[in-house]
Amino acid sequence: MNYIQKAFSKHIVNKVLKIGHKPAQVPTNESARIEDLKKLKILEENIESSKRFSSFPKLAATLTDCDKAAINIISENSQHCKVNFGMSTIENMAMKEIPRELSVCAHVLNNNSKTLMIDDLTKDKRTKHVFELNNKLLNKTFPKFYAGSPIITSNGFTLGSFCVFNSKPKTLDHSKLEGLRMLADQFIDLYESTKEEYEKGNTAERFANEKINGEYYSSASVLFCDFAGFTTKTEKLQPGELVEILDLFFTGFDKIIDRFNLKKVKTIGDAYMAVGGVPDLNSNHAERVVMAAKEIINFVRGVNYQQSAIGKEEWHIRIGAHSGPIIAGRTSSNFDIWGDTVNIAARLESIGKEMKIHISDHTKELLPASIITKESKLVNLKGKGDFKSCFINDE
Repeated sequence: MNYIQKAFSKHIVNKVLKIGHKPAQVPTNESARIEDLKKLKILEENIESSKRFSSFPKLAATLTDCDKAAINIISENSQHCKVNFGMSTIENMAMKEIPRELSVCAHVLNNNSKTLMIDDLTKDKRTKHVFELNNKLLNKTFPKFYAGSPIITSNGFTLGSFCVFNSKPKTLDHSKLEGLRMLADQFIDLYESTKEEYEKGNTAERFANEKINGEYYSSASVLFCDFAGFTTKTEKLQPGELVEILDLFFTGFDKIIDRFNLKKVKTIGDAYMAVGGVPDLNSNHAERVVMAAKEIINFVRGVNYQQSAIGKEEWHIRIGAHSGPIIAGRTSSNFDIWGDTVNIAARLESIGKEMKIHISDHTKELLPASIITKESKLVNLKGKGDFKSCFINDE
């Protein structure tokens, strides 16, 4: 900003603070976030001149049926508009860099890695003072609707927001919000892939004790399976029999996971874990996880039919699934995933029912209407307290 812009911005900031405006809170990981931002060097790059990046905002505006779209990065003191669509020359100059105190996108930094949607900026307590004052001072009607999806690096830090604006209040359905999130993920993934220096420097500092090539995914679905009464069964079987039956089950599970384009994570004893949405960024990962879970239960039923025919004991499985952000990568040569989403999926499985699929409401919200669920209820998850979940209707 030149000195005139700085003086005017300071004037606006002082005005809105006096009438009750409260800027977005600074994230608790701000120092590490800024360090990641500096390594990525996105502020120094003129990405709007690159065809690879300049088309992203137009695509977002078209997808969401909004007037304007922008990719905004939040530095220590400012919001920087790196590329936009639909803004006039004057708007483009005005929004090129604004104080962080006036930034709507700064609120995305504290939105738990989720897309932030504000139906009417002139009525929301976080933004109304800024927009009321701007309208009064500049005699201009500013956009009223806002939706911003976090731009999250592979290290898990939110750099800013991939946002859309509209002149009139509105709302976006889940599919459009999910589409905006995918565009944000694709943008940062494309940008990072061009930064070899950044790729070399990021993981060693995060995991000092292990070699992990970790990448952050803002939305994935984790499937966790476990056999009920496994300990009791192990006491009745010879070691060779136990290995043979587990190999039969897990080989079948592997084929099902592959068929639904999911990724097997690992087996731990009698537990089996897989994930959808990694490394692909398809938005239907929750649907594919649930459909795979149904197939797994049907497969177990088929094996049980054979077991019963030869006088053997049946096996029953519990399945849990949860959707949310994860970190995925490799430790040495082994693929693995980490994060609260993994823990919640495991806990939903542990309190689930035999031969049933127990999912969180987060996963339920991502499912198409064709997949019927039971009524959601509050369950108590260890370390989480009350948590809304439901079972897939298998009738």
